[in-house]
Amino acid sequence: MEDNDDDYFSDEFDSLPPGTLFDLEQSAFQATQGQATQGQASQYQHSPTVPNNSTLHTQVKPAVRNSATLQPPPRLHTGLTNDYDTLEVGELGAEVHDNAGGSVALPNGHRMLVKEHGWPVNSEMGDAMEVDDHAGNISGGNTRLEQLEREKEQLRIELFEAKSQVQSKTGEIAIIRSKQAQLVADYDQQLIALRTAMAEETTKHKEMVEAAMSEGHILATENIFLQHDLAEEAHHLRNFKLKQRQEEVHPPVTPKKSRNLPFRDGFDDDEIAVVSPSKSATRSKRATPTVPGKRKRRASQDAPVPLQLSPAGELVMVDAPADELGLDREQGPEPLGRDQQVMKRLLNHRMLPDQEADIEALARISFPSEPGRPMSSMVLDRLAQLDMGSYVVEYMHTIGPLWQRALTERFYEPVPRFMNLARYILRMNDIPLPKLISPLVSVLQDSVEVNAVPRFRYSPAAREKARVIRPIPTPQSDLQPQVDSTEALRLLYHVASELLHVKDALQDFWRQIRHTFTLVMLHPSQPLKDIVLILHLLSTSIRPESFGPIMPSEGEQNDIQRWLVDRLSFMFSERAQPDEGLEPYTPHDICAMRLEVLLLLESLAFNPAAPTREHGSAIIAAHPNALARLFRSMHDELDALYASPPEQELRVALVNGLMRLVFGVIRRHGSSINMQEKLARVPGSKQKHLVVLTRLAFCDGSVLEAGIDDETVDMAHDLLEEWTNPQEADSLAEVFPSSRRE
Repeated sequence: MEDNDDDYFSDEFDSLPPGTLFDLEQSAFQATQGQATQGQASQYQHSPTVPNNSTLHTQVKPAVRNSATLQPPPRLHTGLTNDYDTLEVGELGAEVHDNAGGSVALPNGHRMLVKEHGWPVNSEMGDAMEVDDHAGNISGGNTRLEQLEREKEQLRIELFEAKSQVQSKTGEIAIIRSKQAQLVADYDQQLIALRTAMAEETTKHKEMVEAAMSEGHILATENIFLQHDLAEEAHHLRNFKLKQRQEEVHPPVTPKKSRNLPFRDGFDDDEIAVVSPSKSATRSKRATPTVPGKRKRRASQDAPVPLQLSPAGELVMVDAPADELGLDREQGPEPLGRDQQVMKRLLNHRMLPDQEADIEALARISFPSEPGRPMSSMVLDRLAQLDMGSYVVEYMHTIGPLWQRALTERFYEPVPRFMNLARYILRMNDIPLPKLISPLVSVLQDSVEVNAVPRFRYSPAAREKARVIRPIPTPQSDLQPQVDSTEALRLLYHVASELLHVKDALQDFWRQIRHTFTLVMLHPSQPLKDIVLILHLLSTSIRPESFGPIMPSEGEQNDIQRWLVDRLSFMFSERAQPDEGLEPYTPHDICAMRLEVLLLLESLAFNPAAPTREHGSAIIAAHPNALARLFRSMHDELDALYASPPEQELRVALVNGLMRLVFGVIRRHGSSINMQEKLARVPGSKQKHLVVLTRLAFCDGSVLEAGIDDETVDMAHDLLEEWTNPQEADSLAEVFPSSRRE
């Protein structure tokens, strides 16, 4: 064995020719590498079975021994072959060791078996055991390869399915994105279309509003002319009725023929009697001729009074009985006849010409508390019981309690008819208006308060008392549209205006006006038209020594006057709040309302009916907050002018009027006014009053300040000089060198 090994590793290869060695290398390379590559491919496909150790030992042994020959056996080059299949040596991973030392390389498992059983170890056994070990590794590797191949195939299938799902999801996402893009485009188109339609509708609405406003101005102008014509016609009708009444009192009578006179010369006897009064009808009786020188007989003392003869041609008026002349028949029943005409007109009154009469409409209405009795029977029964000498007064005293009962029971259906009838009666001529105060004034106030009281609950003052800060407009559900508060206020103002020159009746009117009624109506939650009407109504209550409703005591009168001035001065800064669903008030409407407040305060401070009285101005001067609020309002109105608002004229009028009012009150009661204390009570007024006085005092009459009167500038200068020291006045003059006053 050792000799063979020595021969295998001998130097006989060096003596071979170069060509022979090259041919042997090429043959070995082709025989081993080519078949090894094919064998590896066949192993991956067929998984050959590794032969046992004995077979391998038998096959390997001759191969090793004959390895030194020039022509090695084919099996050495192509691999080990047995009955099962061909096995290449390279796949076994066997190593060629130098066996000179006699050592054998065995696997760990085989070495343990050899040690346990005491088997001899030689080189052939070692080679066989190594081949067996490599065969086991090949079998395990093939199983692992099959498992890996299956896992690879499974991963390939899963990858294909994942790619399919990704493609489907990508398609769905693309479809969704395209649909979303289409929806966005459609939405944009709809939005553009809506905005275009909204702009067109807004333009049309503005045109309609402008057309309606122009038509309203035209109708207002025509209404003024019609009212003027109606007043003229009423004046002519009144004159005609007066003339007709005078003719009824003194009717024209055909003159009776005078007595026949003896003259028949073709002339009228009356004319002859006038021309020759000395000739009379007694001319036929000749007088006794007097004898010359005979004295005329004197009249006896006891003779009767001589008869007074009428001159010739004079009509002899004989006192005829009154029944024959018809004077009592025409003069006495005349008021009754006129009253009958008024009664017919009232019973035939209709709300509209084409509607049924009031008495017919009331026949179909009854109170919920008394459903079996119509209101028309109540009216007729009440009229039959009253006897006040005037059918108008009786009818109003009949309608008033029914009206009040309807308000008490909250049955508002007949209220518009009663209100329309009251307006018709107040527009009649020659009505005893003082007698209508009692049945009208109270029920008109209650009619106004039907909607005024719910509005007052939503006013800022009431909500602040209830600790509710957020302003809420009055809901329409709390209002009664059948009761027109504006119309009721107009009727009250009409009655007060008609009684301006009847002092006692006007005082009776203001005794029946409740002070709570006036205070409730002076809140910004009320409609502006109602606020303006209550301001006009309060202007009729200015008296030389008092103002507002007449109270039973002087203390109560002073309290109500102070409260009214407090509400009026606060209205310059309060924000008006319309009802729910109505458009917000424009700045022009608010300025117009504040201008009415200013006119009322001016009338109170400088009473035109009593210019020398200072009662009204003393009320304003004594109020703790009124003057400070007026200064603050003056500053705010002047500050708004710098924005060039459309209502600039009204704001300029407010600035001029407020300055006149403040200056007049301070000039009258300056000694009793602690201005700094009053300004400290109203937040912001202490700084604003100096700012507004400075602006007005040094106003240069620019475009933004156009309309400020020179008197206003002079008044501001005077007040500023009083409340600033000379150094401050000089510094202000240097800051404003272009003052209009300079």
